[in-house]
Amino acid sequence: MSGNDKKIIEQNSHGEFELTAYGEFLSYFHTHIQLFNGLISGKKISPTDQEALKQKLRSYIVNNIQKTEQFFDHLPKFAEYLGMSQPDLSSFMTKNFMNTHAGIKNKLIEQEKSNAGKPRKKKYSRISEEIVDTIGTIVAPGKRFIGMEGYVVLRDDATGKDLEPSLSSFGEPPKPGEESAVRKPAPPPVPLKKAPEKLILTELVEKFGSDFSGAALVLQKEELEEDDVASNVSVGGNEELLTEVEDLQFGGFDEPSFSDEEEEPIVPSEPPVIIPFSKYMESVNRVRQFQKDGQPDAYKKWVMTLPPELSALIQLHSYVLKEMKNEPVDWNSIVSSISSRIGLKDTRLWKVLDLTRTFAELRSGLERAFVASKTAGPGMEELVKKAWPHILKIFEEYPDTSSLRQKLDQLFTRIPDATQRKKLSDLFLPVLQKL
Repeated sequence: MSGNDKKIIEQNSHGEFELTAYGEFLSYFHTHIQLFNGLISGKKISPTDQEALKQKLRSYIVNNIQKTEQFFDHLPKFAEYLGMSQPDLSSFMTKNFMNTHAGIKNKLIEQEKSNAGKPRKKKYSRISEEIVDTIGTIVAPGKRFIGMEGYVVLRDDATGKDLEPSLSSFGEPPKPGEESAVRKPAPPPVPLKKAPEKLILTELVEKFGSDFSGAALVLQKEELEEDDVASNVSVGGNEELLTEVEDLQFGGFDEPSFSDEEEEPIVPSEPPVIIPFSKYMESVNRVRQFQKDGQPDAYKKWVMTLPPELSALIQLHSYVLKEMKNEPVDWNSIVSSISSRIGLKDTRLWKVLDLTRTFAELRSGLERAFVASKTAGPGMEELVKKAWPHILKIFEEYPDTSSLRQKLDQLFTRIPDATQRKKLSDLFLPVLQKL
């Protein structure tokens, strides 16, 4: 579908103008480009590198996104290009997207309303088409110029007659009375003495002197073609937003449309990752055993037999432990690598990573409490050993933290000794503060 066939706005049943599906898609495109360009412009890199990064990010959007909802799925890749963590970029987009998008939408609607009825600039696939369409055929078919002893005439091949260019427009038949016989041969012109040629550089210096400067060439707005992409889309002022980004492929036209009486279907949000805490603890202990026995091949085979999300959690866990030690971790490349191996989407893997971090913090807190029980007082180490299986079972309540806290309190109330009950609470309740 060509750009001219894509409607940007339409009137609803109340006569108000609103964006079409393509218009909404276009507004998302411009909003993301504007926000990302703002982030890139704030980077401490050269203007050339900034421009290259802007074009690289724009090319990624053009080549990979065809529907409005796909912008959110590519957030991890956007973060990678921008050199940000996904949570930081997500926070930035949450804070700035709505206002920027509202401005872009209003700008597109007003721009399309003002352009309504105006002829769009015709596009040509070849420059020769534009030349012919603009100035026509200078010499009509069947006619040609020929030299006649010092002057040129236009000869009609069909009749053999010569037309004088000065009396007749090129390519048009002569008017009555303008037709003339072949002129008598004119005397040869006096040959002109050719002046000695100058070097082009010498001629430039003589003509312009020191007018040339080394100032950078800046492409002005009036020099931009309609389909050229501005590097920084601005909502304010009189600058127009591009409405025909021809290499931007919109894939939303095959989707079913709904009348005003029908409600838009509710798209369910992606469900949370559900992995029991006990399964996590069991798997981590299994990994420790493989490491202790020196069986890397057996570990790899075992990991591949696990469900995809549990397999991802186990593979991410070692990197989370590095992160907890403040070691650098390239999450974008790690998530991308695991995604290609096990077939989970990047967006799903980021959710698995969030759960892995939470479980790792809980496990670390529980182990610290277990170790601290050895010096907490007489009988405390033995008491914690007895309560340990019950405590782990209670943590199965996660992510329902209120139920988890309630059941943990109920467990502690079963301890008859008030001093031991207080010490046990002091050991394990701080673990919940990380949730």
